[in-house]
Amino acid sequence: MTKETPIGAEKIALGEAAGATGVPIELGNWWSRLGGGFVTPAMFWAPDRVDAVPRSEHVPFLFWLVDALRPMALVELVEAPSASYLGLCQAVSRLRLPTRCYAISGSGTSRDERTQYHNARYAQFSQFLPAEQMFERCEDGTIDLISIDAMERGALAQHYRAWLPKLSKSAIMLVHGIDDPAIATETLELWHVLAEKYPHFEFVHGGGLGVLGIGEDLPPALQHLFSLDATATRALEVREMFARLGGMVAIQAELTDVRRRLHAALDSDQVAKLESALSAAKDALAAARVDHVKTLKRLRKVEESIWWRITKPARRLVKNHRWAIYNMRQWAMCAYWITTFRFARMKKQMKPYRHAKLVLRSGLMHEAWYLRQYPDVAAVGIPPALHYVLYGGFEGRDPSPMFSSQAYLEAYPDVRVMKTNPLVHYLQKGRYENRTISPSTAKPPLANGRR
Repeated sequence: MTKETPIGAEKIALGEAAGATGVPIELGNWWSRLGGGFVTPAMFWAPDRVDAVPRSEHVPFLFWLVDALRPMALVELVEAPSASYLGLCQAVSRLRLPTRCYAISGSGTSRDERTQYHNARYAQFSQFLPAEQMFERCEDGTIDLISIDAMERGALAQHYRAWLPKLSKSAIMLVHGIDDPAIATETLELWHVLAEKYPHFEFVHGGGLGVLGIGEDLPPALQHLFSLDATATRALEVREMFARLGGMVAIQAELTDVRRRLHAALDSDQVAKLESALSAAKDALAAARVDHVKTLKRLRKVEESIWWRITKPARRLVKNHRWAIYNMRQWAMCAYWITTFRFARMKKQMKPYRHAKLVLRSGLMHEAWYLRQYPDVAAVGIPPALHYVLYGGFEGRDPSPMFSSQAYLEAYPDVRVMKTNPLVHYLQKGRYENRTISPSTAKPPLANGRR
């Protein structure tokens, strides 16, 4: 086990100025300046063990979280040892932290291969215990990190009420599966209640991951994360950055699965096909890593350039001015309809604006990506979210890499018949009806603007 240089919360830059919490800002080192204060070497570690499950995509964020939080005790309340828990243990081991880790011991864990893998590497500081014994062993105010599976019906409400006294002043709660279409409606409603009560941040990849700041004394890195507006460009970039890293983990899991099937294959033709698939997957993983590093370097170069800093007020003015024109037109027309007692027309005119705000708050609308994908929208001058609500969704355009409008309309013809925007329908009704969504298959535009 190699010794790692600590990259704690005290070394992470917190942006251009003090955050919403008023925490003083530090310049940090090279790593912390890259990516707006969220990049540390820990998030680029390769997981020692990955499984072909969506939640494996959250392992890079868990590496970052353990590095920033430095918990003294963490608990995962899942019936079987998961890939996320093994990722937490790997981070604790690699950072050489004095953390005590606990997870629920499910039935038959002594014969489970994953449990044997855990015991061989992390038994010194990690234990599998029955839920009742684990609860009795943990004292009040000692748990810094707790992980809950929202897909287990009633688990979020039960564990939240029972474990809340056990959480410390710097405690973080992770809720897995908040964006899974199969999640229970009452669990999703409870998550929204908790999100209004505590500082929070949501990831939509890998079935969704909710991060709640339960404690009052959180590290600066977590305070900076919670201070981001869910629809701000920086928040969307943070989601996309961890989604890309999680996608690499998913590719690594696919490589492992292909290698397993390759070793099990007996027919020579099948072996050749699997070897070709394995080679292609390796090339794709290498290309994705190179592309990600180049993107981060370009981001650092642009953000540190003097022209970027000088033109920031102008860029902000142009962005706000575009919304101001539409808002002035909206209020002028509303005033006219009020004076002429045409309230139904006023309500109909304001409906697209309400839908635009809805898709922005959902995290499934990435305005910068939408403008890059469809350059003609920028030429029209309509705000991206409003354009998607009025035209883009019906034309089969995708609001972000995480949602395919065409796939949703093809899967559910009733939405097309009702002439409802696909993302608006999913946010208002579809997710409560357990309707599934698919990632975008749109190809990125070429340098000359043609596809």
